[in-house]
Amino acid sequence: MSEKTKTIEYPEQLAAVAARQGLQMASIEAWIVLKLLDDHGYILKMTEDFELFLRDTQGSDSTEDEPYTIRDCIELCQEMNEELLADHLSNKDGDADKLESLQKDELILRGLMLRAANALPARVRVFNVAIIENLRKVVPVEAASWDEARLKAEEMWKNGECVLTTADFAGVNYTCYN
Repeated sequence: MSEKTKTIEYPEQLAAVAARQGLQMASIEAWIVLKLLDDHGYILKMTEDFELFLRDTQGSDSTEDEPYTIRDCIELCQEMNEELLADHLSNKDGDADKLESLQKDELILRGLMLRAANALPARVRVFNVAIIENLRKVVPVEAASWDEARLKAEEMWKNGECVLTTADFAGVNYTCYN
């Protein structure tokens, strides 16, 4: 990227970039996108020609900005909000107001994504998909405590006394790994 970029800090800036890409975006929608990105360690940058770039401020050593579309941003935000919602729902003592806020954001992002999908075709890109297989084997371990039992089981596994095979398959998960 040769052009000078500046960080998008205000919803109006993101709405202007979105409009250039054919998507009309309300300030509240832009604010939700910027807040989710910021909370997860991302910032958006734009050129003078309203090109959009994403920068991961935490996870990568690279200061390289990745070209992005507004549709890509919304999709990423949907994924992040879904994770927050799932985490919140798994917490039995969750804050009802926070749950309601996450659900509202989900509805807003879903509507925004529908409009973005109509305005911008999907961009084909490479996804790094982590395939995580889960194996499970229950072994009896005599011990005085759970900690001792876990340590003994860990030693059994390390020493090859307890080998898990495809017969112990307990499921598979897929996650984006970047």
